[in-house]
Amino acid sequence: MRSKPAEIPTRKRRWTFWRLMVMAFIWAWVLLLAGVGVAAIVAFLVYDQVTRPGEPGTAVEITIPQGASGRDIGRLLADRRLIEHEGFFRLALRLKNEDVIIRHGAYELHKGLSALQLLQVLMEGPPPHLQANQLRVTIPEGLSIAQTAALTNAPEAFIEAAKDVSLIERLGITAETLEGFLMPNTYFFDKEPEPRALVAVMVAQFEKQWETLVAENPGAAHLDKKYLVTVASLVERETKVDEERPLVAQVIYNRLQKNMLLQMDSTLQYALNKYGQRLLKEDTQVKSPYNTYRNKGLPPGPICNPGLKSLRAAMAPADVSYLYFVSNADGKTHTFSNTLEEHNRAVARFAREIQPQRAAQQSEQQQP
Repeated sequence: MRSKPAEIPTRKRRWTFWRLMVMAFIWAWVLLLAGVGVAAIVAFLVYDQVTRPGEPGTAVEITIPQGASGRDIGRLLADRRLIEHEGFFRLALRLKNEDVIIRHGAYELHKGLSALQLLQVLMEGPPPHLQANQLRVTIPEGLSIAQTAALTNAPEAFIEAAKDVSLIERLGITAETLEGFLMPNTYFFDKEPEPRALVAVMVAQFEKQWETLVAENPGAAHLDKKYLVTVASLVERETKVDEERPLVAQVIYNRLQKNMLLQMDSTLQYALNKYGQRLLKEDTQVKSPYNTYRNKGLPPGPICNPGLKSLRAAMAPADVSYLYFVSNADGKTHTFSNTLEEHNRAVARFAREIQPQRAAQQSEQQQP
């Protein structure tokens, strides 16, 4: 049974917090006369509030949204009267003095826990029995807006939201659509989310992951976000092998630097909306800004919504001089080459190895 949301005691909470500050100030002056520093006294009183548990209380069911910041979570805990003031949770984050990963989802938190204890619970993750009661929405890596929309209960409304200029501006994205900025992940909701709400949550998760990646690669901070996301989207569609992602990213950069056509099937598939089918030679002549067989440079924007590993590869590509790659017969890995001669040999080898497989498939299709 879900707990009834508690009334938000805004005034009382503010009074409690400021009363603590006033008491700290008074005691600081009193003890200052005894030779004890003001900063030390204030620090002690605040530390005591953050770390000292209270009297055990009732359980409160609470949901930590995907992409919530420390300030957001602190405010949420304070609103449910789990802590006296949102600032105590932010202080607990500082006191933890380690990389903190707070897991979103439903929790059952008991009143009386200190801010530091609450933080520890949130780091451990939501209990399975509560998570099972939530609506689970899984968005795989590498899907376009249209493909993602097909997984929702309101595809047209989702596409409309992902292309809504006012919503895009409000979310802080500089692009014509949100293609590339809808972070693939598994999301949990108490009920079926509205399309605009789902879009907003996915963009918030993207921004959170983006900040993490920029912290890992400070040199990428000055680069254009849309440019990097576009590269990452190509990487996502060209390979599913994690070890190959940085290699594919560098092939893209190497070809761009040499003013070569990218000639990537993934961009052609996006232009034609032709997925899971063999591309024909005449397809390479289609007139589209996304056709990298005809147009030099990157396509106008991302061709899918890339995952974290492809985004990381775009920011930190491999240090290689490869200019070409072709699929191997296993349909998963690729052979990378520095020269066109090497690449042509790899293509010929692929053709020889794949021929028996295609012959067997044709034979199966012809059988009644």
